[in-house]
Amino acid sequence: MSRGYSEQDRVIALAAVFQAARLVRDLARSGRCDRAALERTVQALFDFDPEDTASPFGGLDSLQLGLRTLVGQLGSPNERDLEIAGYVISLIHHADKLMHDRERLDGLTEDLEHLKDKQVYVDLPGFSLDAQLARLYQRYISPVPPQIMVKGEPMYLQNPQIADDIRATLLAGLRAAVLWRQCGGKRWHLLTRRRTLHSIATALL
Repeated sequence: MSRGYSEQDRVIALAAVFQAARLVRDLARSGRCDRAALERTVQALFDFDPEDTASPFGGLDSLQLGLRTLVGQLGSPNERDLEIAGYVISLIHHADKLMHDRERLDGLTEDLEHLKDKQVYVDLPGFSLDAQLARLYQRYISPVPPQIMVKGEPMYLQNPQIADDIRATLLAGLRAAVLWRQCGGKRWHLLTRRRTLHSIATALL
């Protein structure tokens, strides 16, 4: 993307961060989530030159969960979920660190490019895209403190497939947080522009 960024662009990217956070919470709590939203969120990792802010995630239709979550978090205090808020803040924090570590960012991007080529084998026995992404998360993100602590039911957190889904989703959430920062998003916007963000997100639903 070569154009300037609008407040709407920032809201779209932020909705993608909130969507990833919501998916992680749902997986950790119940072992289930909106699978269509999960697939689109993860696939955004492989769009290295997006046409616009929404295109990596499959357009606005694929970000409805994130937009609803964002509206809820910025709206009535009764609708806020502290776990989701915590994941969002952690994702933004790690995105900032990643953007300032060129060697780590380049390594992750190169491995994602290689993995994108491997997706032709996604239907072969033994190939799991989320497992591959989970390994990249463990290689590039987990060693950097503080670790993102996911809370939930042990029976789901200890399930290897669900654990891979969670790590892949966290990696996708980082991608969205990086995009939000590239669009001019600032942490203080979450406090000082709540009404504006809420209004734009509501209009996009």
